[in-house]
Amino acid sequence: MLQLPRSNPLYEQLAISRVILPDALKKLGSGGFTGYLGYSAPGVEAYLIFIKGALVSMLLLENQQRSNGFEALSSLFYQAARGSGVINLYRMTPDIALCTHALLHGEAVIQPQKVAATDLKALMTRIQTGLLTGTMLFTTPDRSAMAFYKQGSPIGFYHDTAHDITTTPVEIQRVAALPDATVELRIITVPDALLHHNFLETLNIDRLWQTAQNREPSVKPPSPASPPPSTTPPVSLEPIRHHPAAPSLPPDQLAEVTDDLQEIVKAYLGRAGAALVDSLLAKAGGPEALSDPTAFASLLKALAAQGAQLDPEAKLDEMLDLIRSEVAGRLAL
Repeated sequence: MLQLPRSNPLYEQLAISRVILPDALKKLGSGGFTGYLGYSAPGVEAYLIFIKGALVSMLLLENQQRSNGFEALSSLFYQAARGSGVINLYRMTPDIALCTHALLHGEAVIQPQKVAATDLKALMTRIQTGLLTGTMLFTTPDRSAMAFYKQGSPIGFYHDTAHDITTTPVEIQRVAALPDATVELRIITVPDALLHHNFLETLNIDRLWQTAQNREPSVKPPSPASPPPSTTPPVSLEPIRHHPAAPSLPPDQLAEVTDDLQEIVKAYLGRAGAALVDSLLAKAGGPEALSDPTAFASLLKALAAQGAQLDPEAKLDEMLDLIRSEVAGRLAL
C-alpha cells in the first residue's frame, strides 16, 4: 500500500458493494468535498483526490502497474461493479490535499534514500529557498511520517499513529531517527494548474459505469434457467438511484457529524464557536438541516458572518472547507 495521510477518516473499510460509486463521486463533487477516496482489494489499490469538489487526480495500482485518469477510473469502476474491495474516505484541507497529490504524482526531488546518508538541514533549506510545495516522507519497515510544505513553509505533520494533522514535528523526528529510516521528497511544480482541472467534468462517468456493468455479467456464473420471453421492456443498465436528491442520515450519524462540526469550529473559534454551531443548528431546525442543501448553505453563511465577529483573524475559509468536506463525505456514501 502507498503511504498517504490517514487522518480525519469519515469512513474506513466500507464494503464497496454498499456504494453506487458514480453517484458517490458526484455527491462528493457537488458537496465541495476536499480529501481523498481510497480503494483496496487483493492486488489492487486506487486513490481519488478531491479539492473543493473537483476530482483533480486518480491513481490505480494493479499488479505493480500504474494507471491514471480515464484508465484508472475505468478499472476502478470494473472492480466496483464486481462488488469486491473496500472504500476509505478521508477529509483534509486543500493545502494538505495538494501535498497528498504530490505523493501520488509529484516530481521526485529526492528518491527514497537512507536518512543517515542525507543532509536534512540542506534539504530543508532547499525547500525554503525554492519555495517548494510538496511532501517529505520518512519510512521504515514499520513506520511512516510526513512533513507537508507550501511554498517553502511547513503547514503540517503526520505520522502513522496520529488521528489528525499535527503542528509539531516531534514524532516525525523520532521516525526519521530510526536506524533504517529512508526519506524522499515529492513536489508539485505548478499547483495552480491542478486546481483548475476536474475529471468529473471531462469524463463521462455514467458511461464508464455502464460499460463496467456491461462487462461484469461475463465473469458471473450463468443463471440456472433462462426466463420465458416477455414483452416487458428490459431493465436499464443505468445505476439504480438508492439515494434521494437530498439524502438524510440516521440520527446516530447526524449526532456524530454534529460533534465533528463542533470540534472543527472549536479548533478555529474556541469554545464560543462550538456554542455557535449549536445555536445555528437549532435555528435551522436541528441537525437534519445538514442534509438540506439550502439550509446547509444558509448555515455556512451565518457561521462565516458570526465567526468573523468572534475572531476576525480566524481562517474561516479553511474552516468552512473542512465543514463542507465533512458533510459531503457523510452524505455521499
